[in-house]
Amino acid sequence: MSGRALFRWSAAAALALHAALLLGSDGLRGGGDLTPHLRLIQRMADDPALRSVYAPAYHVIGALAAPVTGLGAYPEWFAWLSAAAFIAAFRRFQRAAALPDACSAVFAWAPYHFALSWCLPKIEVAGYAILLLGLACVLTRHRLAVAACVAAAFLFHTAAALLLGLTGGVLALASRDPRSLFALAAGTLVALPLPLAHVAAGCTFAQALLFSQYDYLRAAPSAHNLAQWDRILLLANPIALAAAFAGARALWRRQRPLALVCAAIVVVYLNELWLAPFGMRSTLDALRALTILAIPVAVCAGVAVGARPAAAQALVAASAILALAVTLWVVPAACVSKPIDLAGIAGFEVDRCMFRWRRVAGSGPGAEGGEVRPDPRVDRSAPREGAPQ
Repeated sequence: MSGRALFRWSAAAALALHAALLLGSDGLRGGGDLTPHLRLIQRMADDPALRSVYAPAYHVIGALAAPVTGLGAYPEWFAWLSAAAFIAAFRRFQRAAALPDACSAVFAWAPYHFALSWCLPKIEVAGYAILLLGLACVLTRHRLAVAACVAAAFLFHTAAALLLGLTGGVLALASRDPRSLFALAAGTLVALPLPLAHVAAGCTFAQALLFSQYDYLRAAPSAHNLAQWDRILLLANPIALAAAFAGARALWRRQRPLALVCAAIVVVYLNELWLAPFGMRSTLDALRALTILAIPVAVCAGVAVGARPAAAQALVAASAILALAVTLWVVPAACVSKPIDLAGIAGFEVDRCMFRWRRVAGSGPGAEGGEVRPDPRVDRSAPREGAPQ
């Protein structure tokens, strides 16, 4: 089987599994933060305006699409299309970097990606697709497209935009490409009116970028999420990880700028460790950051087997089997997925300057409920505060 055919079969089968996860449940299911997102979609449809510091694209698209798909089906359609865009964007990145086709085939079977369809809304997937597209544009020196990707990323997911700025900057510096650095800066300037609008509404600049106490940066926990190391290892694809260690040196010799980008992503992935001495943590913990860790893992693993078609096919087949097993037995425990009461969504309001939400008094049972829980993976009967997805 050729490398192109291997990718096509992998992408088609992986997207079929995403569809099965999304359509196999009875009614809409997701984490607690799906409710405020749906409420913001309702408000956007009734009266278009910025009502939250969260990136607004999900709510704008939802307001336009919900009359066609239905409010309950929109998160599922968005999740599947985001998964398809994520795989397609990695494919574009892989080809722009002249990497083996095996990289994209392995990426399609990253086990944690199926948790993104199991645990809605997981909006970051669309943002990370834009990130990969932006990196591909840096590699091909399409500077206007680089700026457009940065601006679009701020509209879809702030963390993805910040990560694109970091990784795109590393790639541009390592490639001695100052024009791409200017393009990254230009895209940021284009997106600047969005946080400035939040500041004008009374929010701080940290809140506008979701760096307030209850959003991306938080007080360090007493125990690391790495305590779930066995679950994290399975969701990270240990087979591909082993191949990635073997391919990292080859990537360093072959494409040093790309190797530096992969190293930067690994450093971001480990932020739960290096932020701890400062008494803080990020919501991009060792479990949720598996979404971006899959990028360097797929790159290095594909490089390790790219020159050996039989080894590439074996690696992809083993990754697919592992992903199926992990989806059945590990993914359901990776986050909360519970029925969403569409009828009760109108009873919630979202804080203007921090992504926290509460039930409005007198709106229904439990109207006195507090803010939503700190971690979307932890199901609590008395939630406290929300975390951005």
